Amino acid sequence: MSRGMYLYPWDLHEEGVETVTDRLRAAAIDTVFLATAYHAGKFLRPHAPSGKVYFPHDGTVYFRPRDGMYGRLKPQAAPLVDIFDAIGSLAQKAPDLKLTSWTVGLHNTRLGLLHDDLVCRTAYGDPLFNALCPSHPEVRDFLVSLCVDIGKERGVSEIALETPGFQAYRHGHHHEFELVELSPTAESLLGLCFCNACCGRARESGIDVAGLARSARTALDRFFETGETLAGELQDDPDWAAFIDWRAEVVTSLVRRIRQSLDASASLAVIPTVQSPNDLCWREGSDLASLARAADRLEVPAYQVGPDDIAADMAKVRQAAGSSAQIGFILRPSWPHLRNVRDLRVCVGAAHRHEAESISFYNYGHMRLQSLDWIAAANGVHD
Repeated sequence: MSRGMYLYPWDLHEEGVETVTDRLRAAAIDTVFLATAYHAGKFLRPHAPSGKVYFPHDGTVYFRPRDGMYGRLKPQAAPLVDIFDAIGSLAQKAPDLKLTSWTVGLHNTRLGLLHDDLVCRTAYGDPLFNALCPSHPEVRDFLVSLCVDIGKERGVSEIALETPGFQAYRHGHHHEFELVELSPTAESLLGLCFCNACCGRARESGIDVAGLARSARTALDRFFETGETLAGELQDDPDWAAFIDWRAEVVTSLVRRIRQSLDASASLAVIPTVQSPNDLCWREGSDLASLARAADRLEVPAYQVGPDDIAADMAKVRQAAGSSAQIGFILRPSWPHLRNVRDLRVCVGAAHRHEAESISFYNYGHMRLQSLDWIAAANGVHD
């Protein structure tokens, strides 16, 4: 079983490649998940050598993109790339560590604001600028090109693709704010896309998408007026279920195309959701079993709070993905998810029971260095 660490290029630059990789090896880490395409944020870094708060540039990449590979949607290199080659530095100074490109795909507010005709839209027509829509041919071409481009970088042996499809309504956007408590159904309805591309493609598949949009608006209007919400789950209604299944095929077919376009030297892992628990992944158009077949493997966040809930979620993921799916689980060995090394050992044991082929840890820059000691102990370094 391989063991990985999620890592930002700015932490690697500030702390030094040798320092960081020596710490990772001491914790029995053999794989680095390096952020190579990423979004904005406001990050607290407990062990940063200088400033403790970092604001990444929104919707940028951490390598030099090849301009000729792209159409209207073009990636933009972050300013850090001018002074630091994170991929090249790892390939040169830590060739013993497997290098996975952690690639955020369609969550890109920078591109969404530049090209609002390509973003997801609510049933009311509101543009969701942080979410490029995977139904648009230009968006699909962009993501294929981005993955192929990154796959050409020296030392990259795998791409871990996050946000390959739709996004749920809540995604931690800047100053995301509500004075109305959203019911689960209202939150689901607000996140469904009814842009022109989705409506056209769904209609061609025999789905009454105009009727579903009307139903969504009616249900949401009632909720916003009185708090009344739909009874049951959307999946229980055959019309909504058909639309949800159609969305899943939009995402799966895109992932399948990416896998077919990549050189054989680079494998493809899919991070299927940013929802918690993972059985909400359908909101993003993710069907675990289908994605496991379309990609080489799944890389699944296990971000519940406490080892019991984490283990239960792992069991559900294995059941949904199928016995033959290649699955890696991502753990957060820090507050509020886990309290101590004992909790982490329990979670590692659960991953073994559910036949995980890898365990990864999120995230070097966010956690205390103390968490590396927990990881080392859970990995059996001190046994």
